[in-house]
Amino acid sequence: MEFGYFKKTVMKKTTKCIPIINKEGVPIGFIKRFYKNKVERILDHIFDEFFVNVEVMDANLNTVVKATENLSFRSMYRSNWSIECKEKGRLIFEDQTKIKTNPTMRFIINDTTYYLKKGFADKRVRLEDSKQTIADITYDKIIPPATVSIEKRQGDLTLHLIACLYYIFMLRE
Repeated sequence: MEFGYFKKTVMKKTTKCIPIINKEGVPIGFIKRFYKNKVERILDHIFDEFFVNVEVMDANLNTVVKATENLSFRSMYRSNWSIECKEKGRLIFEDQTKIKTNPTMRFIINDTTYYLKKGFADKRVRLEDSKQTIADITYDKIIPPATVSIEKRQGDLTLHLIACLYYIFMLRE
């Protein structure tokens, strides 16, 4: 079982690197939000959370996971991201939310469908496939700077990928 945590920032639009720390207090990586150009940054400040791009690096600041939002007419209705993962390759992460109080995101790796789900008034977000819960993600308080804890129970997904998926989920919430 792997464990990691990071601190939610006070400002959602910040582009600073946030350390991901393991049980022993050692940084195992960094996560940050980025903009592809200045136009994206300006539009994002005008329209709330219009562009969400996330990059996760290892302890040596080498990019491990990079998620960029796909822009199309369809993505205005349901957002989706193209994710480049060093270990898993390229995958699509898409919003499947039908009711705003129960957000759900979906992605597929090697014919296995994973869901990132949150229940109404629940502090826990679950990453699960059809058979089991892969990881539990919780936060200690609603008001930032909250500590987000990631507890990976099983599966072959890396902690960096799970952190990236949750960070996108958190920014879109």
